[in-house]
Amino acid sequence: KSKSSSADPDYCRRILVRDAKGTIREIVLPKGLDLDRPKRTRTSFTAEQLYRLEMEFQRCQYVVGRERTELARQLNLSETQVR
Repeated sequence: KSKSSSADPDYCRRILVRDAKGTIREIVLPKGLDLDRPKRTRTSFTAEQLYRLEMEFQRCQYVVGRERTELARQLNLSETQVR
């Protein structure tokens, strides 16, 4: 059926996952993939922040440099969040 784990390269590992239908499947992933690390929490933007970001996007799809820095400051966000 499936290859034994001894046939896998040292940098791979096999895990069992259950898909949306409930079927259990075996997948091979790189060992370097840190599955135990908690996911970063998603930013929750306020309605005002979303409105301003959408207006800027309609004006110019790529906000860069001083404009990005100023918009981030005005909205109390990081430049990465504005990007």
